[in-house]
Amino acid sequence: MADSTPPVYSTALKAALIAAVFLALWNAMETFQLSSLDRQRDPYMVAQQEERFAAVEQALPKTEIIGYVSDIDDGGPAALALFNTARYTLAPRMLVSDDKRDWVIGNFSKPPDFTALARDRNLRLVRDFGNGVALFRGAGK
Repeated sequence: MADSTPPVYSTALKAALIAAVFLALWNAMETFQLSSLDRQRDPYMVAQQEERFAAVEQALPKTEIIGYVSDIDDGGPAALALFNTARYTLAPRMLVSDDKRDWVIGNFSKPPDFTALARDRNLRLVRDFGNGVALFRGAGK
């Protein structure tokens, strides 16, 4: 005949189980908060640059130095972040902040007037890839 008396657990074991449940819930809340912060930590959309530059990357030679122009070129943190993420994304190509190259990438935060930009910088628009990315050639090329 089986004993129907329920097992008796010590107070220390009960306290340890309650503490384990509390720590697991606290860890879940912290993880959720950190994951929501990660979405806010990319104000320059670095994670999206590979997708933005994918098509223009195929059109560029790998061995030439590529020029770079942008509508955000004030030397501030945003300009530097956009330039460096473009350099990283387009590696192994050497990207320089210069419009006097055979090939020039345009990285824009808003739709530019390509006619005026090309005229002012002595460039010829090869293709607007959309999403703020364009490819230019030097006017004599």
